[in-house]
Amino acid sequence: MESLSWLPLFMQLVLLGPQEALVPSQIRVFVVPHHHVDMGWLHTIQESMQAYVTDIYASVVEDLTHNEQHRFVIVDQEFFRLWWDGVASAKQKLQVHELVAQRRLEFVLGGQVMHDEAVTHIDDQILQLTEGHGFLYETFGIRPQFSWQVDSFGASATTPTLFALAGFNGHVISRIDYDLKVAMQQKQEMQFVWRGSRSLLAQQEIFTHVLDRNGYCSEGFVFQDQRMDEMFTPSDMTVSKDNLQMYTEKLLNNAWERFICFQTEHVLWPWGCDSQFFNASVQFANMDHLMNHINSLTPNTGVFLEYATLSDYFQAIHSKHMSWKVRNQHDFLPYSSDVLHSWTGFYASRSGLKGLARRASALLYAGESMFTRFMLAPHRSLDPAWALQRLQQLRWAVSEVQDHYAITGTHTPNMRDMFEEHLSTGMQGVRKLMASIIQDRSRVLSGKHAPGGPEPGGHLAVVYNPLAWTVTTIVTLTVDFPEVNLTDETGNPVTAQVQNSKEMPSAYDLLVLTTIPGLSYRYYVIRPMRRAQKDTQETGASVGSTNQFDRRPRKNHRQVVRRLVHVENDCYTVFLDKDTNLMHSIWERQSNRTIRVTQEFMEYYNHHGWGQESTSDNSVFTPNGTAKPAWAAVEMGILEGQLATEIRQYFYRTAADRDPTYTIYSRLARGPPGADGELLCHRIEQEYRVGPLELNREAILRTSTDLNTGRVLYSDNNGYQLQRRAYKHYEANAIARNYYPMTQSAFIQDRQSRLVLLSEQAHGVSSQGSGQMEVMLHRRLWNNKQGNSSDDLMLNDTSVVQSVLWLLLGTRTLTRDLGPRSGVALQHRPVVLIPDLSETIQVPPDFQQQEAVTLPPSLHLQILSIPGWTYNLNHTKHLQNLQKGEAGQVKVDFRRVLLRLHHLYEKGQHPVRSQPVTVNLQSVLRGLGSVVSVEERSLTGTWDVSTLHRWSWKIRDGHQHGGLSHHPLPPHGGPNITIHPKEIRTFFIHFEEQ
Repeated sequence: MESLSWLPLFMQLVLLGPQEALVPSQIRVFVVPHHHVDMGWLHTIQESMQAYVTDIYASVVEDLTHNEQHRFVIVDQEFFRLWWDGVASAKQKLQVHELVAQRRLEFVLGGQVMHDEAVTHIDDQILQLTEGHGFLYETFGIRPQFSWQVDSFGASATTPTLFALAGFNGHVISRIDYDLKVAMQQKQEMQFVWRGSRSLLAQQEIFTHVLDRNGYCSEGFVFQDQRMDEMFTPSDMTVSKDNLQMYTEKLLNNAWERFICFQTEHVLWPWGCDSQFFNASVQFANMDHLMNHINSLTPNTGVFLEYATLSDYFQAIHSKHMSWKVRNQHDFLPYSSDVLHSWTGFYASRSGLKGLARRASALLYAGESMFTRFMLAPHRSLDPAWALQRLQQLRWAVSEVQDHYAITGTHTPNMRDMFEEHLSTGMQGVRKLMASIIQDRSRVLSGKHAPGGPEPGGHLAVVYNPLAWTVTTIVTLTVDFPEVNLTDETGNPVTAQVQNSKEMPSAYDLLVLTTIPGLSYRYYVIRPMRRAQKDTQETGASVGSTNQFDRRPRKNHRQVVRRLVHVENDCYTVFLDKDTNLMHSIWERQSNRTIRVTQEFMEYYNHHGWGQESTSDNSVFTPNGTAKPAWAAVEMGILEGQLATEIRQYFYRTAADRDPTYTIYSRLARGPPGADGELLCHRIEQEYRVGPLELNREAILRTSTDLNTGRVLYSDNNGYQLQRRAYKHYEANAIARNYYPMTQSAFIQDRQSRLVLLSEQAHGVSSQGSGQMEVMLHRRLWNNKQGNSSDDLMLNDTSVVQSVLWLLLGTRTLTRDLGPRSGVALQHRPVVLIPDLSETIQVPPDFQQQEAVTLPPSLHLQILSIPGWTYNLNHTKHLQNLQKGEAGQVKVDFRRVLLRLHHLYEKGQHPVRSQPVTVNLQSVLRGLGSVVSVEERSLTGTWDVSTLHRWSWKIRDGHQHGGLSHHPLPPHGGPNITIHPKEIRTFFIHFEEQ
C-alpha cells in the first residue's frame, strides 16, 4: 500500500477511521472542462476573437475529436456564433456536429451572453436567451437544459423562473453574499429547489446548485502554453514525475473541500476559467496524467475522477431521488464578497450606457411590432430581408450589452465606446426601417404621391403606440417657432401647448395630448401660424405662462411659517416652498391626504486614501460616511399651460455657479377624465440632469416623506416582481449593504399610503431612514487600487447623465392597480418619427386606422415579432432536415409570428387585476390578420410545450414537484387562452396569406 503520509490529517482520519464514519465508499468527482469569455470588461469583441477565442474553439474541437474520453461545455453564444459564421471551416463544423450528437460537447445556458441579474430587465434577459437558443436549435437541433450563471454579481429570483420556462432542468450560480455562502456550506444547503415566483411556486421551480467557495475557476490547474500576455491566466507547472504528488494532494484536498459542502458523494469540479483552453491538448494532456494517477489510488482514497458535462453531473444528482429543501422567492442580492466589498456600486455605474441600452430595447420592441404588423398587411416596396437585418443588428446589440461586465458598467472606456457604437448603429438602422414603413404605408393609404403636404417650415410627425393598450399621454415635439398650428390625420385641430425648450434656448417644446389605440399610429401636421391665419378663427397651440423664482440658498434652520406656492391637476396638488425652491408636500385627491415630500440631491464622498482596498470602484460601493447635500442654492421656474404644468428646479453646487450641477423637470398633466386619463393623471413625470460630478462623488436623489415606513423598502427584480427589503444592521459598510438594484420600480409605504418611483433604467436604491428613499443616479471615481490603473478600470465618468422617474402617490389599493401598468407605460412610451419629406406625403381625407390590437389591462404584450428562424416546428422533421443538410435552404416564413403574453399582477395583489384573464387570440389579433393556427412554445420558442417534460424533484414535505405546467390549447377554431397571475406564455401564431 502506497504511503498516505502526504494526505491532509482529516483525509487520513477518514481513510483509516472506522467504517461507520459518515463518508461514502467513493467520492465521484465530475471534472467539467469549461471556459468563460466576458463579452465586456477589458477587451473588445474583435480583440478577444483575435487573441484567443478562435484558438479556444479550434483547439477544443480538435482535441475532443481525437480523445473520446474528453468533454467540454460552451457557455456564451455570441463568441461561438462569430467563430462559427466567420472562422470555422467546413471540417470543423462537421466535427462540432458529431461532438454535439455524441454529447461530448455541450452547450449550457445558451444565451448570447452570461447576463447580469441585478440591473437587466426581464425583456432583455429573454431576448438574449431567445437569440442564443434560436441559433443553437436552428444549427444543431438542441435545446440547452442547464444554466451556468456563475459570474454574475448576485442572483435574482426572476432567473430561476425564466430558466424553468425555457425548459431547463438545473441552475448553477456562484456569487452570493460571502457570509450566507459560509452558512449554507456548513449546513450543506448549497443545493435546493428554488421557487422564484410567489405566484407560480412549484409550477416553475428549478433545482439550483450554488458553487462552493472555490467558485467556477480551478486555480492551480491551468496548463497553458507559454504564448501569454496580460490577457491570459498565468500557467501552472506542467505535471511531471517530480510534482505529481504535489498536484495529487492539491486536487484531492480541493475535491474534499467541495464534497463536505454538499449532501451527496457527487462532486461538481469546474475545470477552467476566463480565457482558458486556447491550447486544449496541453490542458487535457496534463490533466489526463493527473487523473489517471489519482484514479489508480481510488481503492485507498475512495475518490474517483471522470470527465463530464454538466448534464452528466445533474443526471447523477437527479438519479439519487433525494428530498431537497425549498427556497422561496427571495433573491441573493446584494452581493458582498467580504465585509468591506459590497458590489452595489455597479447599480449606477455608467448610467448613460444603462439608459441607452434601455432606450435601444424600447425602440427594438416598437420596431418589432411595427414590422410584424406591416408584413401581415398589404405593402409595397420594402425588402423583408433588409428589414430583418436591421432588426437583427439591434437584437444582437441589445443582447450583448446584457453581459455581466457590460450593462453593469464595470468595463473599460474602450468597451463602453464599443457598446455605445453597436447600440447607436442598431438604433439608427431600426429608425430607418420604421421610417421606411411609414413611407410605404402612407403610399399605400393614399395610392399616390399627393401634393401639398406640410407647408414650408412645417413637418409631419408620426406617433406609434407599441403597446397593446390604448394609451393617453403627452408627447413632446421640438419646433423652431412659438406660434404653431397642429392638425391630425383628418385635418382637425389638435390641442397642444408651446413652451420654451428645456434643452435648446432657441427652440420650443410642443406638448401634444394624444390618445392612441394599441399598435396604432397618429399623424400630426405641424405648421407655423401665418399672419393670415392669426386673423382667422383657426386656433394654434396655446402658450403657457411662466413664473420665475430667484435663486435661494440652502438653509439649515427650520422656519415655522412656510410661504408655499402650488400647482395641480385632477389627482395631485404639489406644494413648493418659495423660501427654498424645494418641493414641500403633495396632496392626493382620492385619499384626501397631504404627505410631506421633499427632494434634494446629495453625494457620498468616496476617497479613503490612495491604494486602500476599501475604496469605491466601478463595482463596489464603499462610502466613508453618510451622504451630504450637494448644492448650495436652487432656482425654480413654473411653466403653467392648458395641458400640463412643468416645474423646473436648478441646483447649483455653489451659490455663485453659472451652470447647475443638478436639474429636475417635474410635469403634472391634465388629461381627459375617466379611464383614458387615469394613468396620465396619477403620476408626476420627472426628468433629471446630473453632472458633471467632482472626483470621487456618488450622486443620489433623496426623497424624504413623513410616511412611517420603518426603513422598509420594496424594489423590483428585473421589472418582473418585487422584493421586500428591510433595513439590516451591519458592523461595517451598512450603507452599501443596504443598497439594492432598481430596474423598474421601488416604493415605500405606511398603513395608508404608498410612494412609488418608476424608472426608465436601472439605478441603485436604498432606504437609509424611515420615510426616505434614495436613488443613486451617477458616479465618478478615481483610485489606484491594484489592477484598476493598469487595466484602465477607473470610473472617471465626466458625462452629464439624463434619467427619467415617474412618481406615484396614493392609497395602497390605487398604486397596486396603477403601478404595474404605469411601469410598462414608462418603458414603452409612444415612438415619435419624423419621416423624410424628400418625397411629399399627405394622409388622404378618407384615412382609416388599421384595427387596434387591445389586451385587457392585466396583460402585457411582451413581444410581437417575426423572428426570422427557418427551422421546422416539428422537432423530428427539423432533425431530419439537419441530417440531410437541408435546414439552411428553407426560406423565412414571414407569417409565423412570435407572441409572448405576460400577466403583470401577483396572486392576491389586487382584487380585480390579479384574477386569471381569458382572451381569444383569434379575436384579439384580428387587427393583424386571420389566425390559421396557434402553437404554445417554451419561453425561447424552441420547445413545443406538449413535448416538454422537465425533471421533477422531491422536496422535504414528502411530495414530488417540478416540471413545466402547460395548458393544452382547445381545438382550432377559438383558442381561448387563460393567463394566470405572473405567467409568461409564448406562442407561434400562423397567419393566413393575403
